[in-house]
Amino acid sequence: MSSLLTNTSAMTALTTLKSINAQLDATSNRVSTGQRVSSAADNAAYWSIATTVRTDNASLGAVKDSLGIGASAVDTAYNGLNSILSDMQNLRAKLQTALQPGVDRAKVQVEIKAIQDKMKATADSSTSSGQNWLSVNSAATNTSFQSKPNVVAGFSRAADGLVTFSTIAIDVNAIKLYDLNESSITTAATAGQVYGSTSLTGTAAFRPTSATDAGTADFSGANEVSFSLTLGDGSTAKILLNKDTLSSAAVNLKRVTTTELINAINNQISADTSATPLADKVKASLDSTGRLTFSTTAATKGATGQVTIVNEPPSTGNVLVDIGFGVGTATTDARVGKGTDAGTAAGRGILDTKDGTFSISTIDISNLVGTTGDTELSKIITQVERALAKIADAGTKLGANKTQIDGQKAFVDTLMKANDRTIGTLVDADIEEESTKLKALQTQQQLAVQSLSIANSNGQNVLSLFR
Repeated sequence: MSSLLTNTSAMTALTTLKSINAQLDATSNRVSTGQRVSSAADNAAYWSIATTVRTDNASLGAVKDSLGIGASAVDTAYNGLNSILSDMQNLRAKLQTALQPGVDRAKVQVEIKAIQDKMKATADSSTSSGQNWLSVNSAATNTSFQSKPNVVAGFSRAADGLVTFSTIAIDVNAIKLYDLNESSITTAATAGQVYGSTSLTGTAAFRPTSATDAGTADFSGANEVSFSLTLGDGSTAKILLNKDTLSSAAVNLKRVTTTELINAINNQISADTSATPLADKVKASLDSTGRLTFSTTAATKGATGQVTIVNEPPSTGNVLVDIGFGVGTATTDARVGKGTDAGTAAGRGILDTKDGTFSISTIDISNLVGTTGDTELSKIITQVERALAKIADAGTKLGANKTQIDGQKAFVDTLMKANDRTIGTLVDADIEEESTKLKALQTQQQLAVQSLSIANSNGQNVLSLFR
């Protein structure tokens, strides 16, 4: 009987020791790795989510690097433009000095030539990561030239796993100062666009001063919007928005939102079944200031992409409301947005494009004399003023790109930190708690070893009685 009790005690002590050792191994792993879920075996769901978020963070890291490279290229071009802008101002001052009677224009030309050489050198050296946007060669034979290089600015993963990247396009043709390409370049056709006079939520129909209904319009009664859209190719459609036509598009006719209104307009455009339908040719949306906008699509860009909006009379018993295009007669309130056809433009840059017989880069006043020379010099100064305005505009475009890139970099950084916190919540261990638990388990292990030793020695003592 004593032997049985002894064996039972030993087995209990051994089972306890095994359990403590298993817990000790798990806790030691958490302390050493800093994670409570380090493999799928620990928690399959958490491990899977954390792995996906880590993958997304790796992609965001690449996006951040791309933004850094893009920011460097933009900064380089921007600094080059700023330097050349100062040189252009200096050039203008020299030309104005040359207008004064008695000035030796040949000597002034020496200074002008130095400024021209400096501007060219600045543009040629404004290179970052192999990219130069100020001094280019847009010839078709130069396959490395990109007229609109894209800076990767964002990454997103859809529920079905589809990965998409957003980009920021840099319009090199709008900022280049020098271009080796002497032939013309093709310009893309533009869309026709017509805008409302004010933001949609700022119109009286959308009750901007209401404390409870601001930003929504009431179409439950007699209020109505009625107008027609016509394109340059002759296709036309009438848009009618009232309680009958909006009943299926709005959740609450007393509080119709701008989104519901725009969706209803686009639905009517898509449902147009006239002889020359507008479907897929024009689309309603809000611009950056919230104005209702009608834009022709890619299929109707160019001269045929002209879009005209004309107010129509209300239905019997209804009252017209203004959504940015007035409520007057068709004759007085027609608005037209014209697109432009694809065409060609000079292939040169701002400073080497000829205006007549010369460009900024080839100005030479050394032989300008007399009244004729003064007239020609005045023309040169006028051209310099135009070039200054274009360079300032190019700087504005680059400045906007820089602001956009810097803002995106900050957002991506914040997103990566949020993802890190998500991963930490799912898989990270509480080191203080696990360390305390480790010490406790080590103590329990020592006690379990002693208990097992005692149980084993008791068995030997019992057996000695039978010797």
